[in-house]
Amino acid sequence: MMPLKIVFVLTPAFDPNAGGVQMSTFKIGSELARSGHSVGVFSFAQYGHVGCDFGEFVSSAGPLGVENSVNLKRLKEFVTEFRPDVVINQMPYEHAITAALREAQGFLMVACLRNTLFSVKGDLESYIRKAIPPTFWSLVNNPFGKQLILKNHRRRHRADLRRILQGYDVFVMFGDPNIEELRYFLPDFDEKKIELIPNSIPAVLESVPPKEKRLLWVGRVAKSQKRADLIPDLWEKLSRRLPDWELDIVGDGPDLNRVVERMKSMGLQRFSFHGRQKPDSFYSRAAVFFMTSAFEGFPNTLIEAQSFGTVPVIFDSYPMASWIIEHGRSGYLIKSFDLDAMAETIVDIAKADREDIRENALANARRFRIDRVMKSWDRLFSERLPLRLSTVTTSQRHTQ
Repeated sequence: MMPLKIVFVLTPAFDPNAGGVQMSTFKIGSELARSGHSVGVFSFAQYGHVGCDFGEFVSSAGPLGVENSVNLKRLKEFVTEFRPDVVINQMPYEHAITAALREAQGFLMVACLRNTLFSVKGDLESYIRKAIPPTFWSLVNNPFGKQLILKNHRRRHRADLRRILQGYDVFVMFGDPNIEELRYFLPDFDEKKIELIPNSIPAVLESVPPKEKRLLWVGRVAKSQKRADLIPDLWEKLSRRLPDWELDIVGDGPDLNRVVERMKSMGLQRFSFHGRQKPDSFYSRAAVFFMTSAFEGFPNTLIEAQSFGTVPVIFDSYPMASWIIEHGRSGYLIKSFDLDAMAETIVDIAKADREDIRENALANARRFRIDRVMKSWDRLFSERLPLRLSTVTTSQRHTQ
């Protein structure tokens, strides 16, 4: 493929260790640059960036992100000067970005879904507590109220998705479960606009490294979405039954202090908080990796853990979970928020030392290696760009 000019757009600060969107931008952008393409990154955050060593980087000139017209103007100026062949918007729900890009169009417009469409449906109670004033919780936190909220959410989300599909040439989703999610909101969507490309990992170990009696949790330490508040209760159930095991918690977040204090108040021991850092060494030595998330889009930590032969135990709380893990073969799926079942499974793994599961986890992770995933991106560009260019040329002829 001939070298292309490709721009990524995101709203958070560009820091690949701060979140999934940032990490996916970094990984795909780095690989595209390594393949000879020219890459640009535009962030609507004014501060907090770590720099971009694989391409041109531009950030917002002022505060308030996409709500500031000065920042939207800066995006249009950057795109006009860079003259990309492709723009990949990591934040397609921000319709102001879509409008700004369409004003400067002439390139292939790609929208990327970076979360599950069922984030509200899968964790409705948390949504109610965030979206509804406390005085009204009792009125809506019941079967009838929840049904009304879901109906309203489905209507509004349908409108958002319709605007995205109308505004972009391609809508990139992770995998088949996302198609079913999309069909829930938009039964009549245009399937020709959809491409399925999962997240990636840079490499997978050839063999399982020596494992220690360690349990690992990695992520943003928050009750919302990640359900980090469940860690103390799970460790209480496990620590008594696994007296020679230790727990490592890697990450930072708004509820870190609350989780730490609760574990101390419960008298728990043999646990360590390591803050936010590169987790590779923890994956390497951990025998078991567990997730407590209420929902995820495509959890990088899950396939990262598998790439080190660490056995994953996760809640079956979002559609991609059962797409990534084959229960009992490459990991274990637990009924949502059933801590007793999760604890029992971890104890069984600890006693059985399932080497077959570790090998299968490695094998499963290989399908997400970045060299394989990038072939899907190359195919998207080679197939979609000629169609886009022919559309632009036809449009230009009609306006002459």
